[in-house]
Amino acid sequence: MRVHIFNSQSSFRAVLYNISKVSNDRAELMCAKNFHAIGLFKNIKPQDYIDYLLCQSAASRISKPQFHVVIDSRSQQKSKWELTQIAQEWLQKMGYGLQPYLIFFHKDTSINHIHIVSTRVNRDGKVINDAFEGLNALDQLNIVLGIDSKKQAQQNLRHALNYKFSSRMEFVMLLYAMQYICKLKNNNLLLIRHGRVQATLPLESLYSRISHVELLPQRLQELQDIFFKSIKHHQASIRKTNYFKYLNFSSYPVKCTSDLITHLHKQYGLQLVFHSRNRILPTDYCIIDHINKTILDGKYIMPIAEFIRPVSNNNTDLNVEKKEELTQKIELNATEAESIGALLISNFNMEIADDMDDQAVFGRKNREKKKFKQ
Repeated sequence: MRVHIFNSQSSFRAVLYNISKVSNDRAELMCAKNFHAIGLFKNIKPQDYIDYLLCQSAASRISKPQFHVVIDSRSQQKSKWELTQIAQEWLQKMGYGLQPYLIFFHKDTSINHIHIVSTRVNRDGKVINDAFEGLNALDQLNIVLGIDSKKQAQQNLRHALNYKFSSRMEFVMLLYAMQYICKLKNNNLLLIRHGRVQATLPLESLYSRISHVELLPQRLQELQDIFFKSIKHHQASIRKTNYFKYLNFSSYPVKCTSDLITHLHKQYGLQLVFHSRNRILPTDYCIIDHINKTILDGKYIMPIAEFIRPVSNNNTDLNVEKKEELTQKIELNATEAESIGALLISNFNMEIADDMDDQAVFGRKNREKKKFKQ
């Protein structure tokens, strides 16, 4: 699960935003707590909630009192009632349990999520402590969910070390796929999540696990057949990229998605992780074979050029000559990828959404928003 804290605002426009969704049957108002006298009204209007929040916030000199948060269940779908219960417990631990707050459930996206709107000013006119708010938000959400981040990281690290890999970078890419940031410090590999070091692995221990990964010809042929069969029916061109820099590493992990990438992961347990030596397009990628617990260089299966070609409206139909051409072990270097990127970047099939705030939440734009991942 993830929690997102939006930048504070001087007005409480988040109330109108969510109420408008309710009126269009795209959201539900799950609860309105601690508004006291408003509860006596027969017909409560959105402006009544806003006026109440503004009135309480006026007791402080804070210029931007709006507290707007989203909690989503990306990795494990939760019902609207489960999300509401989690949100209420989380608000209590964050110091907002006695604050007036609204909780809205949004049902117009594939990811169930709730919006919380409140004020940062309490009834005494004091501002609720927001020191290290992002880290605290994640810590408190973990507590509500009963998750021990450090224990989980140790388990994930032990699981990762059971994979076969032939370089340190391949192991780093596996950890990236497990949603960790990696950093080298004092001959140790640090696993970072939520802005904190969750586990440490001595490089000596890591290097002792590195071995030459050589696939059996039968498995290599099987993987090639899977890729070539799948590309006939699924679009391979990347349609979304998010860059994130690994500290102390020469390559950048790149999160990409396409119909082919999704199909390979769901159907065959093959996860593709891309990395780049520039900020335009991926230059290399590795394949994580979760079934056989093996990490291998993607160039031995399919050249990366197939993933950064222009978007086509028609499914690709590979003939024998095309298949033989792709099976050649072609390695695309950074210079070639950069020149291709200059030509094809405008042809990407980018995802589009019509929800302003949800665009920010689910990573489509407004990267300056405070965003933390669970």
